[in-house]
Amino acid sequence: MDVGLNSGQLALRDSVRDVLRAECPPAIARQAMTDSERWRTVWKTVVDLGWTELARPDDDNSFGRMDLAVVLEECGAALAPVPLLSSVGLAAGLLRTAGPAAAETLSDIAEGSVAALAVHPPGHRLPGTTMALENGRIRGRAVAVLGLPRAELIVTLASSADGPVAAVLRVGEGITVHETDGTDPAQPVADVDVDANPIAVAAVDPASALATPLLAAAADLVGVAAAALSRSVEHAKTRHQFGKPIGAFQGIKHALADNYVALERARGLTYAAAARLDDPKTSPTDGWDATALAKAAAAEAAVGCARTGVQVHGALAQTWEHDMHLYLRHAWQVASTLGDSRALYHAVGRRFAGSRP
Repeated sequence: MDVGLNSGQLALRDSVRDVLRAECPPAIARQAMTDSERWRTVWKTVVDLGWTELARPDDDNSFGRMDLAVVLEECGAALAPVPLLSSVGLAAGLLRTAGPAAAETLSDIAEGSVAALAVHPPGHRLPGTTMALENGRIRGRAVAVLGLPRAELIVTLASSADGPVAAVLRVGEGITVHETDGTDPAQPVADVDVDANPIAVAAVDPASALATPLLAAAADLVGVAAAALSRSVEHAKTRHQFGKPIGAFQGIKHALADNYVALERARGLTYAAAARLDDPKTSPTDGWDATALAKAAAAEAAVGCARTGVQVHGALAQTWEHDMHLYLRHAWQVASTLGDSRALYHAVGRRFAGSRP
C-alpha cells in the first residue's frame, strides 16, 4: 500500500495551493468572520475550478480519498472560509457508502450545492445516529453541525426498523436551525431539530459511512497545523531578543520541534488512512480505526501548533490584525467536530481491547 502522493496528486496540491494563495489570503477569513456573505466569492471560484467534483466518486477511481485529503489540507492551511469541508468532505463523504440512492445528492453537491453533516447527538462526544426514521419521516436533533447556516441539504444518520440509514433532507419546512456561537465565525455551526420527509434514504454501516468524514476533518486539521507551524518557525528565525533569534532559545526551539513531530505523525496517519480507504480490501472496522486515529492525531497537532504559534508571537498574536488567532479558532472548532481526540482514542482503544481473545 503506497501512502505517499503520486505525481498527479503533487500537481493537484500545487495547483490548489497557488489558487488559494492568490484568491484566499488569511485576510479573507478575517473578513468572513464579520461578513456572512464574504465566502460566496471564494466558493464560486472553488465550484468553477471543479474542486466540488471530489464529492462524486468515479467508477474508475480517478478521484479517491487521497485526492480529497490533498485538497482539504490546502484549504485548511489557507483558512479558506468555504463549505468545502462540511459539504464535500463530511456530507458527501458519508454518502459515499450509500449506493445508488445517494447518486443524485452527490451530483448536486458536486455541482455546488452546499450540504452539512448532522451526526452529533446531544450530550455525546462521538458521532452517531442522531435521528429516527418512523412512518417515512426523519425526527431528531443534532448539535454542533459545521456549515449548517449555509447549507441547502442536510445529511444525517438515523435508526430505522431495518437498521441504520443515511438520510438526506432539504432545508425548509420541518427543519429548525438554531445558530450557535462557534469559535470560528468564518465557519459557522448550528444545532438542528428535524421533523421532515427525507428526499433520499439508504441503508449504511455507520462505521464505514463515518470513515471518510473523519478523514476529511483530519486532512483539514493537518493543513491548519502545517500553516501555523510554518508561520511560527519564520517568526522565530526573524524575531531577535538579546542579540539572537528567539528560535535559538530552548523554550521555543523545543516547542517547535515537538510541534513538527506531532504534525508529521498526523500527516502520516492521515495519508495512511486515505490509502486504506481507497483499498477495497479494507474492512469497515479497520477503516474507521485508521481514520479515527488520524483525526485524533490531527486535532492534537493543529491545536498544539496554533497554541505554540500564539506563544511564539507573544503580544503580537493577541491582536485582531494578526493571523495567528484565526488558526487557533479554526483548530479548536474542527478539532471538536466528529469527536475530540480523547474520545476518539478511547473509542479505538475499547474496540481494540474488545477484539483481543
